[in-house]
Formats: sequence, structure tokens, C-alpha cells
Amino acid sequence: MHYVLPFITILLLMPLVALDAAEVSVAEMPDRIEVKIDGQIFTQWRHKEWAAPFLYPVIGPNGENVTRHFPMKEGVPGEEQDHPWHRSIRFSHSDVNGFNFWWSPGKEKAGHTTEVKLEKMEKVTSGKVGEVILWNQWLGDGKLVLREKVRLALTPLEHHQVLMDYDVELQAVDGPVVFGDKRDGGLLVRVAGTMTVEDEKGNKGAGTILNSRGDKNADTWGKRAEWADYSGPDASGKTVGIAMFDHPANLRFPTHWHARTYGLMTANRFGTDHFKGNYGDHKTVICAPSKGANCPACASHTGDYTIPAGQSITLRHRFFFHQGDAVAGHVAEQYAAYTADPDAQLGLMRAMHQERKWKELITQFGGETFAAWPTETALEALQLRGQIYSFTKDGSRAEADLQTALKLAPPQVDALLLLADNYVNNLNDDPKAIAAYQEVIAITGTNSGWQPLTATVSLAKLYTDALEFDSAHAVLKPYGDLSQLAGSWRVRLLRAFGHLYAAQGKEPESLAKFREALSLETSR
Repeated sequence: MHYVLPFITILLLMPLVALDAAEVSVAEMPDRIEVKIDGQIFTQWRHKEWAAPFLYPVIGPNGENVTRHFPMKEGVPGEEQDHPWHRSIRFSHSDVNGFNFWWSPGKEKAGHTTEVKLEKMEKVTSGKVGEVILWNQWLGDGKLVLREKVRLALTPLEHHQVLMDYDVELQAVDGPVVFGDKRDGGLLVRVAGTMTVEDEKGNKGAGTILNSRGDKNADTWGKRAEWADYSGPDASGKTVGIAMFDHPANLRFPTHWHARTYGLMTANRFGTDHFKGNYGDHKTVICAPSKGANCPACASHTGDYTIPAGQSITLRHRFFFHQGDAVAGHVAEQYAAYTADPDAQLGLMRAMHQERKWKELITQFGGETFAAWPTETALEALQLRGQIYSFTKDGSRAEADLQTALKLAPPQVDALLLLADNYVNNLNDDPKAIAAYQEVIAITGTNSGWQPLTATVSLAKLYTDALEFDSAHAVLKPYGDLSQLAGSWRVRLLRAFGHLYAAQGKEPESLAKFREALSLETSR
């Protein structure tokens, strides 16, 4: 199950989503926030016990804790006492502007200190759905690195199952914030010892990891997937599971999963190169800001992600604490319900486009009118689907989508460019293409932006091919001085001039332009 179920399936699921009788009570205490469901503790947000906040305990459908007790409670039979920073459920990363928040507090291992400190509580709400909104400060050696807004929303389901949204907004306040390409980072859960697939010594357990792409256990490590699920017996011996959902609107959806058979499951979208090989390839290398010299992935920085100063990103996730394994617990169906909103559906379309799953996109979204979607979301969806229709040579449907987008909220320069290209490449309607390109220039003016330059080069070719040399010269004239343009655009415009002069029989002028373009290309 890679993306989402048909809408009729989602409708059938609706009775599972809310449990009318259950009440969620959220109480703010001096050192924690406590969440109870029908009077019984479900979890606590502990923000003063350690250098960073975490959720513990997490009580599963059978009344047993489904996350590891260590290090909050030591000596529990069947638990491995390793990685003390794997504290039940928490969000973190091992390289944020060079600070390792994964190892908090980190002085001994990382050479610096880190702390995630509560700034303020914004909202604490009880009821059919419990909700908490709070703000944290991420501090490196005592100085502010970023601000974090956390939203937790808890919805009880039947059979004592629970949905928990865990959304974070990361804000770069005083300067840019760089998340380094590291394998240790993201939203993590360390499951109860009884649920693990095997321990680090290879002793087999009764647990199972499964992702949305069908990968299991060790094969889930580093793979991209829409969701991942960790299931196994709780302390009562009954099978339960913890599923984590990646929202399609998130950065780099679908995320990579740092999933380990000893009990760790982490959605990590800030690591890319680290997940290209097998875990064993750099198993013994310490991937930390100050200790990654022996790790090629650490040195590449290909996957580094920067939040510019004054900007932010929002990452949305949902946990599903369920009975049974992923199949018995209907994890795929719950993910479909989670991704039924327009933002999520648009995210799915983007992912399909990026992965070149064009046939699947058309199959799933070909009958959608987007009429009920918010205008901005519908515009992008229409343009995206129109582009796919154009790529697949379905010019008529591409034209219909792009014209609808233009009527929905004109002017849309991107839609006009796509429409013009579609007229050229699929519908063989040069007059309409010329009109669309001319409209782009009328809207944008003649400047060094990619949109007017794209329209200019395309118009010049159409006029040249039609032997309308005066019109071609008129279009190119504003760009007679190419010195201020980026190299790639200088090359494209030089070639446009070269083709025009060649069509006019002006061989010396044509050769001069082509030679200049070739010289620029070879010097780059």
C-alpha cells in the first residue's frame, strides 16, 4: 500500500476514528503534562526530568506500557539498557548547526552541551480529543539554536486504541539553521523489550517491523515509506503495535526510516546519503558533527537542509497505537484516513510526480475535479496533473486542466507556460502557443527571471520556424546585452540568435553566436 485507499474505503473507516464514550483529560503539572483516557493514564510529556522532553509512559490497548522503560525505570526484565537517549518517544536530531541534540546533554560524547527547554504553554485542552500546544527552545552551549512549536492531539478509538498527532514547527530565529545529513535524527519511538525483532546480540524476539512498501524487519532500515509499524507482544503476551505515519505535505516525503530490529523506529527526513547503502556499511562509525571523519556520508553534506533565518518548516506525523499487527490493526486503512485531506492529497501527487509514477497519479486523481479543495491547493493540483497529461501526450486533458487553473485565479504564469508548451508539443497549435507566451511576457515584463526568458526563447523559435524574422528579432531585442544573464540563459539566448541568423542566411553572424555559446558551455 504505497499511497492511499479509494474514498469509499475511507468512508467505511469513519466509525473507527472516534469513540464517543471516551474522554481525554489533559492536566498541566509543574514538571509534566499528564494525559488520561477515561481516567487511566495514557502518557506524560516530561519536560523537566532530563535535558530534553519526551513522552513516557505510553500505555497500549491492553493496559501495558508499549515503549521501553529504560532509562526512566531500570532493571525491567527483557530490556536492554543501551542508548539512554532513546527515551520512549521524542523528536530530535544529531546535527543542528553542529550541535548534537540526539545525545542530550552530550558533553561527554559530543564535546558540547545541548538542552531543549520549555518556553511556554500555549494550549491545554481536554474533551473528546485532547490537545497540547507548547513552545520549546533548543539551546546549544546555552545559546538559542531554534524555537520549536509542538502540537500533540490525542483521539481515542475503539478497543482502547489511540491516535496521537505529533506535529512540530521548527523556526530559525537569529540566523539560518542547518540540519546535517545524519542517520540519527527525527521522530523516534523505542518500543518495549517484549516487542523487539531481535536484540543487538542476535537473540530472536517475537516482534515485526513492516513498512508501507512491504519491507520487513532489517530490510526496513533506510528505506523510504509512507508509514512504518512496529508490532509484537506486550507484557501481557498479546500482540500490539505502534505505527508512525508520515504526512505527505512533509519535507522529503516519503521519509527515510532509521528502523532497527532491537526496538528503534525513527522517521528521519534530514538524513539522505546515510541511507543509500546498508546499515552495516558504516555500523561502527560514530556519525556526529565532530566525529564523522571516517563516514563518507557525513563528509558529503548532500542531504543537509537549511531553514533560512526568519523562516520555519512544519513536520506532521501521527502515531497509531493499535491491537494486533499491522494487518490486523488496519494500519494501511488508518493511514488512508489520515491522508484524505486536500493538503495530504496534494502531497501524494507531488510524491508521485517526483517518483515518475505518472500512470498511478492519473489512475488515482484523474477523476478528481478539485472543486472542494482550497483555491491555492486546487491550483497546484490542476497544474501538476495538467503537466503530467502533457508529459504523457494527452494534450486535450492537459489543456482542460491548465485552462481551469487559469480561470480559477488568473493570472497564473506557470500555468500559461505549461499551456503554451502543451500547444507546441502535443496539440500543434502554434498561434495559441504564441498567444500564451506573449501573455507571459506581458505579465512579467522582460527581465532576467526564468519565466520571461523561457517565453522569449520559445517565442523566438516559433517565429524563426515560421520565417517571421522581424517578430523574432523584436522578441530577442530586449536581450541584446547578455552580460547580465546567468550562463545557462546566455547560452540559450545565443543559440536563439544563432538559429535566427542561420534562417536568414547570415552565416558569419550565426557562427559567431554558436561559437560564443559553445565557449561558454565548455568553460563552465
